[in-house]
Amino acid sequence: MGMQAGDTVLVTGATGYIGGRLAERLVTEEGVHVRGLVRNPAKAAELARRGIEVVPGDITDPASLQGAMAGCQVVFHAAAWVSEAGSRDEVWAVNVQGTQNVVDAALAAGVQRLVHVSSCAVYGSLQQFDIDEETPPRRTGNLYADSKVEAEEVVFRAWQEQGLAVVVARPSQVYGLGSPQFTLRPLEAIRSGKMLLIDGGRHLCKPIYIDNLVDGLICCAKVEAAVGQAFNFTDGPPVPWREFFGAYARMLGVERLPAAPYPVAWLAAALFELQAAVRGRKASLNRRVVKALRSNNSFSNRKARTVLGWEPRVDLAEGMRRTEAWLRANGYLEKKRP
Repeated sequence: MGMQAGDTVLVTGATGYIGGRLAERLVTEEGVHVRGLVRNPAKAAELARRGIEVVPGDITDPASLQGAMAGCQVVFHAAAWVSEAGSRDEVWAVNVQGTQNVVDAALAAGVQRLVHVSSCAVYGSLQQFDIDEETPPRRTGNLYADSKVEAEEVVFRAWQEQGLAVVVARPSQVYGLGSPQFTLRPLEAIRSGKMLLIDGGRHLCKPIYIDNLVDGLICCAKVEAAVGQAFNFTDGPPVPWREFFGAYARMLGVERLPAAPYPVAWLAAALFELQAAVRGRKASLNRRVVKALRSNNSFSNRKARTVLGWEPRVDLAEGMRRTEAWLRANGYLEKKRP
């Protein structure tokens, strides 16, 4: 059974970016009772104010999941280790064993559907266009990406061997509102003069606006044909980084962003890392970021559109307009003078 009005729905990672926006929209638009699993209830005051039942717990603590899932029909698993810092053991404990714990608890609680938030990172930075879901995930040695590959294997195994109705969502680069990685971070880099366009910013970004993704996750929970399937979520054709970052530059009144060829940017990033290490901080521009900004590939969203009936409703121009309004309202940008 897909999600219906009146259901009790659990969102893991509810104080995170994707989980938070999902929980908020589920409670206001879908007529379901939403529980948010949160490690730190102090961070969840806003969720509680919006009518979400805050349940303390941790996906690395199986006992806490039993109570959280009791009586739930649908689970959205959005909790993950996303930080670039962390050992393999730390990342695996959350992304792989944590997912196994969620799956086990869902089976024990008789959950009717589990929607697992994965990532297009599972394709291992394959440099091809229109990568679709027939393309097998691959490990490349990147801790985060490899952990997401293994987490998907856990989820699909529960479907194949134990009949848990699962759906795997693979977002591309999620921006909009308070996105830590693709909104707040570039904004800060531009503001502090540390944004470099690699090779003139001609390489490709694969954006998806946060509410387009949430629309897709809700489809994953409702559509019967989605069960047992993985879906890419991306807004459409890729966009050059100069256009994507250029939108943030305009919000800050910056006319032109500095550009550098890849080898120069790589060296600059190595220097930033060194400087940051001396100060005991993390570099906002590092070599991993520089490498990611040189990627030329794209993901197909055809399957999500045909099987789920999903359409990305918000295009880049409108997404950036809504993002700017959110950033101004939340003090990240000066309010526009009337």
